[in-house]
Amino acid sequence: MRKLILLTVLTLPLAAQDTFDFAVLDKLGANATSRSNITLDGDMLKLASSVLGGNKNDGGDIKALVDSLHGIYIRSWEFDKEGQYNEADLGPLRDYLKQHRWSKIVDVHEKKEISEIWTLPQDNSRIGGIAILSAEPKEATVVYINGSLKAEDIAKLSGTMGIPDIKSMQEAKKKQASKDKTSKDDEEN
Repeated sequence: MRKLILLTVLTLPLAAQDTFDFAVLDKLGANATSRSNITLDGDMLKLASSVLGGNKNDGGDIKALVDSLHGIYIRSWEFDKEGQYNEADLGPLRDYLKQHRWSKIVDVHEKKEISEIWTLPQDNSRIGGIAILSAEPKEATVVYINGSLKAEDIAKLSGTMGIPDIKSMQEAKKKQASKDKTSKDDEEN
């Protein structure tokens, strides 16, 4: 029984941990030629929210959304050559998401590119956060949003506060897939 109590006490700090420690990913960018590091948490989110205004015409709908968030964290690395980072270095983030009951809703592996989207399910058709991992041969990006969201809120945040425009990313992937299919069809004929 004492072992169980001790184990419970030791794991409380893990349960209380609200967000991922991004310092764990620092080695991923050791050879990066370009790095982007955006951290909006606590006071920075309040500041961003106050700048967005109060009515729908000047961003009030985004302001209300930002008020429900605890943090937005974006890390992006670009490399000169393929092989300058190890995609497995994203493993600690994946392990964190699995451990905290996040669900992988998108898992795409195309050639040398990997795209994953994870959400943290909550009650009332809401999610407790979203994590996006994108790994290409010469680029890796992580977007981690912590806070209560509706699915449609993700589209509202897309393209703001340093968050990549998800719709543009999807359209670019569709165009590339169509181009690849056309090239393949031409080769076969």
